[in-house]
Amino acid sequence: MPRETSSHIAIVGGGLCGLSLAIALKARGIPFRIYETRSSFTELGAGINIGPNTLRTFQLIDPSLYQALEKIWCRNPPGQEDVWMQIRLGAPSGKYDDAHLVTELMAPPTGNVTVQRNALLQILAERVGQGNAVFDKKFVNYRCDGDGVILSFADGTEERASAVIACDGIHSAVRQAMLDPKDPAANPQYAGVGVYRGIVATEDLSIAIGPQMARTSQLFLGPGAYVIMYPVDYGKKVNIRLWPWRKGPWEDKQNWTQLRQRQPMLEQFEAWGETIHKIMDLMDDPPFFATHYHSIPPTSYHDIRACLIGDAAHAMTPHQGAGAGQAMEDAFVMAEVLERVDREHPTSQQIAAAFAAYEAVRRPRAEKFLETSQAAMSFWTGFYERPLSSERLQQFVEDANQRFHWIWHYDIARQGIDAVQAMKISSGPDAWVRKSDQVER
Repeated sequence: MPRETSSHIAIVGGGLCGLSLAIALKARGIPFRIYETRSSFTELGAGINIGPNTLRTFQLIDPSLYQALEKIWCRNPPGQEDVWMQIRLGAPSGKYDDAHLVTELMAPPTGNVTVQRNALLQILAERVGQGNAVFDKKFVNYRCDGDGVILSFADGTEERASAVIACDGIHSAVRQAMLDPKDPAANPQYAGVGVYRGIVATEDLSIAIGPQMARTSQLFLGPGAYVIMYPVDYGKKVNIRLWPWRKGPWEDKQNWTQLRQRQPMLEQFEAWGETIHKIMDLMDDPPFFATHYHSIPPTSYHDIRACLIGDAAHAMTPHQGAGAGQAMEDAFVMAEVLERVDREHPTSQQIAAAFAAYEAVRRPRAEKFLETSQAAMSFWTGFYERPLSSERLQQFVEDANQRFHWIWHYDIARQGIDAVQAMKISSGPDAWVRKSDQVER
């Protein structure tokens, strides 16, 4: 039997998305509980890019988060603080030498902020508190009734909540429960591209390619692929990512990682220049990770008292360095609409209105990210398909700057206001107001 309480928001998934939502709800006095499959808060992966839009979103979620991030983040060295990425040629072409600087993508005032995923997770977890989470809870299904939603778990237990929000990532069990198993949108699809991943010591990389290049975030353009690298671990290490196409189906649906892929990497990047070969020489035998994404959006992000956010709603390829930022934006807008729901006796009408308003505001931007992130892979890797010229380089610089302008220079606070207004209009002037607010009147 489920617990009797039904007034809290159930958050399925205790990663960056789930913890960010929890902090946003906590700041607004909204009861919640996190249900996490693992036995503790953990996050896989080395580094994460945080763009200007995401930094602003963290401030909206909880102003103290920005100060906490400053203590763990890594930025480009003095003189390069406003640089997002230096874009260079990954192989010589005509009159242009290997590692020729094409342009610098600027993102003032912070440039490319990077943090280690687990360090960021720990900052978020400290603010949430262990008492607000239940671990070793593998979500299986949910069902709605007149009083709320009942969550079922693999251990045979059930929990009742006023609503469930899926923050359980690209493999979202909530998404699979919400959609028909035969729905092509239920599962992620292979993107036809993958990444060789590695971390090298900054000191070693500085010796190999020079300290300025080694300590500043870089994006290399080359034949059939692109390479990015950026500092992590307080500048002591550099995160390396080599992104080649690997088209065709990905047969292993359960395992997206192939280990010990050094030889395939060297073969795919054989035509690249000396700089990239020096970088690869420093990498241990790297894994290859096949990138998947939600190529087919669901008909809706929500179903009465359940809603998808972050990668559970719109997992995207990472070729614009903004996927995690979209989860943060989702969390902020979701908290804004849920703040207008009655906390003691939330009705299905109120919950549905909140979820519909969230989706109406967030879905267009998220789906634009889905499309442009996948297109960005072709943008970066297609650079060498035609002969280089000064005119082509200039057009590339203009296109690259336009590609990021709409991402970084966006008023996410306005989205929160718009979502609340949409909720109010759809529900009528009184239906969306909390009882506590009615008493104050």
